[in-house]
Amino acid sequence: KCGNMAREGLRTLVVAKKSLSEEQYQDFENRYNLAKLSIHDRTLKVAAVVESLEREMELLCLTGVEDQLQADVRPTLEQLRNAGIKVN
Repeated sequence: KCGNMAREGLRTLVVAKKSLSEEQYQDFENRYNLAKLSIHDRTLKVAAVVESLEREMELLCLTGVEDQLQADVRPTLEQLRNAGIKVN
């Protein structure tokens, strides 16, 4: 359903939870801190540790919010681009 919402242009938000034992938390914290101290590929290593925690979670809620642009956004974006500012 999340993919369908995104294809329809809705901003999606998923809320989930996971209970950890003290031992599981300590293991995560140790791996996370080691990844943060890494000199090479720090961002990838931290992301991998966090991703490993975000598995087997209990889904609590999935929302899809229509996020329409405000009326004056287009001229503002054009002004930024004309000023040489990159806008994604």
